[in-house]
Amino acid sequence: MRFLRTNLTARLIFLFTTLSAIIIAIIALISFVNARNALTQSVYERLDAVSTLKEEELNRWIFDKQNEIVFLSRRSELNRNLRTLAAHDEDTSFYQAAHNSLTIFLTTESSNLTSFQELILLSPVGGKILVSTEQENEGQYRVSDSYYSQGRLGLYIQKVYTSPQTGKPTLTISAPVYDTQGNLVGVLAAHLDLERLDSVILQRAGLGETGETYLVDRFNNFISAARFGERELPRGIHTEGIDAAMEGIDGKGEYPNYDGIPVIGVYRSLEEWDVVILTEISQAEAFAPARRLGIAVTLAGLVTALALAFIAYFLANQIARPVLAIRDTALQIASGNLEVKAPVTTQDEIGILAESFNRMTSQLQETLGSLEQRVAERTADLEISRRQSDKRASQLLAVGEISKVINSEQKFESLLALITRLVSDHFGFYHTGIFLLDETEQFAILHAANSEGGRNMLKRGHKLKIGESGIVGYVAKYGEPRIALDVGLDAVFFDNPDLPATRSEMALPLKLRDEIVGVLDVQSEKPGAFSDEDANILSILADQIAIAIENAKLFTQTQQALSEAQALYRQNLKEGWSAFVGGAGMVGYYKTPTGGNKLTQPINTEEIQQVMNRGEVIILHADGRSQEPALVIPIKLRGQIIGVMQIKAPSLNRQWTANEIGLTETVAERLSLALENARLIEESQQQAIKEQTISDITGKIGSSINFENVLLTAVEELGRSIPGSEVVIKFENEESDEGME
Repeated sequence: MRFLRTNLTARLIFLFTTLSAIIIAIIALISFVNARNALTQSVYERLDAVSTLKEEELNRWIFDKQNEIVFLSRRSELNRNLRTLAAHDEDTSFYQAAHNSLTIFLTTESSNLTSFQELILLSPVGGKILVSTEQENEGQYRVSDSYYSQGRLGLYIQKVYTSPQTGKPTLTISAPVYDTQGNLVGVLAAHLDLERLDSVILQRAGLGETGETYLVDRFNNFISAARFGERELPRGIHTEGIDAAMEGIDGKGEYPNYDGIPVIGVYRSLEEWDVVILTEISQAEAFAPARRLGIAVTLAGLVTALALAFIAYFLANQIARPVLAIRDTALQIASGNLEVKAPVTTQDEIGILAESFNRMTSQLQETLGSLEQRVAERTADLEISRRQSDKRASQLLAVGEISKVINSEQKFESLLALITRLVSDHFGFYHTGIFLLDETEQFAILHAANSEGGRNMLKRGHKLKIGESGIVGYVAKYGEPRIALDVGLDAVFFDNPDLPATRSEMALPLKLRDEIVGVLDVQSEKPGAFSDEDANILSILADQIAIAIENAKLFTQTQQALSEAQALYRQNLKEGWSAFVGGAGMVGYYKTPTGGNKLTQPINTEEIQQVMNRGEVIILHADGRSQEPALVIPIKLRGQIIGVMQIKAPSLNRQWTANEIGLTETVAERLSLALENARLIEESQQQAIKEQTISDITGKIGSSINFENVLLTAVEELGRSIPGSEVVIKFENEESDEGME
């Protein structure tokens, strides 16, 4: 110390060295703090980016499983076998066969789709497990589980919960299963094996040696125990990050993790799945570059203590610059600019950090680009599906409108032309024709068409040989729809000069009870105008057309039969009344205020004859001179005139009122029914007397066993029944042409 006090150079060197050491220490401390802060910010941003990436991958993983369940619920073998289970008892062979088929189906799909822990099918009512890949669960009921009650209504994802069967966290996706008529036939549910998430969640993704991402459910349990190897799955874990995320707080911080190791972590609450996600890295690894930087600066300061403080400061500044550059880059990326890159100016830890950060940014950019591409593709697919659904809906609406119109048309002659016009108007076909099979079923004859060429063919009586001529002939023979997308390339197409513009053609069979009665032929001027969906839609219309044609034919036949029956009834009624009048010995009745008499001779006047011929009321009003006021009313029985009622007024000045005319018409109507009833009663009585007489004669004849007594009794009884008649019984003699009495 004395040397320093006495030696200015030494003292200056000491002071300078001390000052240099202090300056270097301060510079080292400042550099270390800045580096640590920059690294901390960088780590937070990196952890946040990784957490975002893992969250998106988790959502995509669940979304993919959701699509797989929707796809499985729409499989035809699924709803077909479920309908069989609903239609039969469990002890029937049909039920067992359908159950086995569904078991194989679910087992196969569970093996192919490895993320499913269990696939189950539940009944539409009651929540009973019908089929399960875990057969010991079959027969149990899940009616109180939300994935069943909500799955009956639509696609449903039950948030992460602890499975009562396995005791492990799980997530369940369910979807309704409908039959072809839109009726609910079951609920398909899948319990996901969340340990499969390890391949997504446990990847370090640039988090170093100690970095990790994990999920915790709402009961503070780890979703997967794969990270713990053979150790028991920890339960009820609590850390600062887990507890904050459980309260719905998204944030970051430095705290001890579940093993008590100090970490830097980013935590988020995924309320959609009822879990929290944490991304953490140990503080020792995160701050290692900062510590190495501090040591390096300190050593450099000690070695260069005799150097100028400016050099030490300059070196510290050079070391801090890359860290600051990474920090600036991270801030730009956090604001949404993924195009920037962190400059790599050194090959030390800072340089490695910059390269790792750049790789992470590139991966994040690729992931976002892939997501945008998938969104665009799925949007395009949805648009195509929407257009197809709109087209199908409009076609079904057209089928319904056409069916409503044609079912109201009962005349066969106008029905076919109406059908061709409606089909062309609603579907835009330039030609529509209806062919019906002849009685020999050898030819399909054109009966109706809407186009000009079709009408020309109708005039010529156009017909095609069944099974030989064109698409129509083919369909008329085999009963299967046929489509020619390009008539020039279809060998079955029949080139028709009346329809030269045809480029596409479709023929559909008209069937009644599996019997072909005709063919619906539609043609378009565009190539490739028809599809299988068009054939399916128009097949529905073809069935309606066949039914309408059959109904029109039946209506025509019924009308014809009714007309014949009415004509026969009128004839019988006329003959019955003629016989009745002739047998009664009177033709009418004449009534005056002083009395009445039977008419034995018909009264033929001009008015009565007109009423008999026309069947209309004749009204004769008083003219004040010689014409008598009278009403001549026809007596009609079910449209057949059986008589005439004439009413004359007592005074020549009488004028008939509308009420009086209506009253007489009503009386005439009631009189016709009364007369018919009287005639029928009298005929019945006469028939009864006749039957009784025959019975009496037969009884008396049957009581005799002597041949002569039998003949004598027969003659006497016949003579008694027909007074004044001569009764002769004559037998034929085979040896002579004369008979024997």
